[in-house]
Formats: sequence, structure tokens, C-alpha cells
Amino acid sequence: MNKAPLIVVIRVRGPWGMDAETEQTLRMLHLKRSNHAVVLPLNPSVRGVLNKVGSYITWGEATQDMLVMLFKRGDPQPGVKVEEELKRLGVAGLKELAKKLCDGELGVDVLRKIFKPAFRLHPPRGGFKGSIKRPISQKGVLGYAGEKIGRLLEAMC
Repeated sequence: MNKAPLIVVIRVRGPWGMDAETEQTLRMLHLKRSNHAVVLPLNPSVRGVLNKVGSYITWGEATQDMLVMLFKRGDPQPGVKVEEELKRLGVAGLKELAKKLCDGELGVDVLRKIFKPAFRLHPPRGGFKGSIKRPISQKGVLGYAGEKIGRLLEAMC
């Protein structure tokens, strides 16, 4: 169905000193507060939005284990029973849901029916491994993190 790779986007910085356009863009991504995460398909339009708000977020490719961690932290939509919704989709559990999402058998829109769009996370245990004001290339945490996003997500779940 959806062959675009999935990414996890985490908002790292708060609203201080942010212009209104950037704040509105983060709200469109459902990243209203720091330490919130979303799962998105990586397509050209999303990549453009990520470049626009790159000084407030970090992102990287999602793996099956990362998605399962996020699903355990996720808040279900009001009135939705997660187990019943998974049965309706023909999925045995959260691991199988994550596998089908990573394989592209299901789209990200399925997540919106089960969970609220933003996953609320803890601040990372042990702190960020770098400045939240600098990009990764300058020993910070902002921008494209690649596979390092998994370690950060593990510290935040």
C-alpha cells in the first residue's frame, strides 16, 4: 500500500524565540510540545517540512522495535479499544502492527484511527547526548539522526 519509509520525528526544543510560521508548521505535524513524537511517511513534502523546522526537531528512520515502544506509550483515541481495533484490522498485536507498517502493508493513517497523533514521551533519561541548540554535525541533537534516533527514543520511552 504505502512504500514510503516511515520516520519518527521528535520535537526537542520549546517555543521560546520561535516565529509564528515555524510554530504553526510544528502544530500541523502534531508536535505541540517538546518531547512529543510522531510517525510520518518520508515523502518529498514531509522532507520539505522537516527542513523548515529542523532547528526544533530530530528525526530518523523507524524500525519495528521503535514503533512497538511508541505504541506502548501511545494514548488511544477517545472511545477506541486498542485490542478491538487491532482485531478489526486482522492484526494479532502491536508487534505485528509495527511489522505491517514497516513493510508498507498498512499506511500511517491506520495509526490515527487507533492512537492520538502525538506520542507523549519523557525527557531522555541521562539527558540529551549533545546540545539541543546545535545540529548533529556539530555535536548536537537537531536534524537528521538516522539510526541514532533509536537510542534517543529508548531513553525517552
